[in-house]
Amino acid sequence: MNTLFTKANSSQDLIQNRLVRLAVVFNLIGCLILTLAPIVRLHSWSSDLRWHHWIGFLVWAIGTLSLNKKLSKMLPDRDPYLFPLVSILTGWGLLTIYRLDVDFGLRQTVWLLVSLIIGYTILRIRGILPFLRRYKYIWLMGGLLLTMLTFVVGVYPSGTGPALWLNLFGLYLQPSELLKVLLVIFLASYLADNLRIRFNLLQLLLPTLILVGAAFLILVAQHDLGTASLFIAIYAVTIYLASGKRRLLLISMLSIIAALIVGYMVYDVIQLRIEAWLNPWADPNGRSYQIVQSIIAVANGGIFGRGIGLGSPGVIPVAHSDFIFPAIVEETGLLGAVGIILLYAFFMIRGLAIALNAPNQFQRFLAAGLTTSISVQSILIIGGSIRLLPLTGVTLPFMSYGGSSLVTCITSAFLLLVISSDSEHQSARLERSQHYQLI
Repeated sequence: MNTLFTKANSSQDLIQNRLVRLAVVFNLIGCLILTLAPIVRLHSWSSDLRWHHWIGFLVWAIGTLSLNKKLSKMLPDRDPYLFPLVSILTGWGLLTIYRLDVDFGLRQTVWLLVSLIIGYTILRIRGILPFLRRYKYIWLMGGLLLTMLTFVVGVYPSGTGPALWLNLFGLYLQPSELLKVLLVIFLASYLADNLRIRFNLLQLLLPTLILVGAAFLILVAQHDLGTASLFIAIYAVTIYLASGKRRLLLISMLSIIAALIVGYMVYDVIQLRIEAWLNPWADPNGRSYQIVQSIIAVANGGIFGRGIGLGSPGVIPVAHSDFIFPAIVEETGLLGAVGIILLYAFFMIRGLAIALNAPNQFQRFLAAGLTTSISVQSILIIGGSIRLLPLTGVTLPFMSYGGSSLVTCITSAFLLLVISSDSEHQSARLERSQHYQLI
């Protein structure tokens, strides 16, 4: 077993090795329980055992342990908590997808392998952050063109639905997921390059408003309203961190409310989601069926859950994607829900700490933007699945089924790791030393 881990030459190695071991043991136990669940459910040793999820577990475990070893060599000063957090969330989500649908689990395993290769490539490319910064306009325009391409050759993988994906030889790519990372890279680079040059806030933000506005309009035209809302949040937080202008947050909040009001009057899908959020019991077998089943599943989980493999999460429509959180909570209970929320909260804390200690403004804004994207997306989908917020249709980062989402999240995490490794040398001076607060 020791050959799978590097010798702990630093406190970072020691902490990360222990946490990665814990993640492997956690998901190994989950695999064993899921395999034996049919015996418990039917009270019979002659039950057919589940085994397909072991394929995903082996790919995840080998990839996780290999990258853990590479990180110690390539990024010796990295944040030791970030990679274990990503690993346990990704492994937990993969096992849940296999629990819900084996075919989707196998597809997610392929995407996981692709994501890990991309992560390794990011580690291998020297100077990747300056490279991303230098060609910021090219990256964003490329993302916009790919997203616009869905108007011409876009498809919906399940048959009938919004054509938001591109078919790449049997693998489906959702350009709007990639566009989120490209937007953060553009904003971070642009603000770092121009913040000290232009003193007029409107003059500074005008190019960003044009490009981000174009991306927003494209997403609205696609009816991808969840991602469009996420874009507003990313833009607002990044600009606020760069300028310290609290009114920008207020303006952004009012913009989201105004967009909801206009969308409610124009789009039937928003009307259905708002009405289902306000009163799901008005039509529990129709337009509110999904959210009602989600609430029932969470309530059915109780404190300790019904047990892995013993619940009925398949009753929830699209449980492997938008509603993977209630599917997990039904079988792991309140303990599982609190565990997932704490993992995302800790991810946010580590991401903001990396931003605070970044060696330059570009890396600071980039780390803050990537952390905001994943954190806000987590809040939106968890809140939507338990009726704290209206449904947005976004995925739960690292855990939900979706190749584009997984690739985007893994890419963001590895960029954060690269930034954290540079952060140990010299932190950039804070332009605003006072606390960020609203009151």
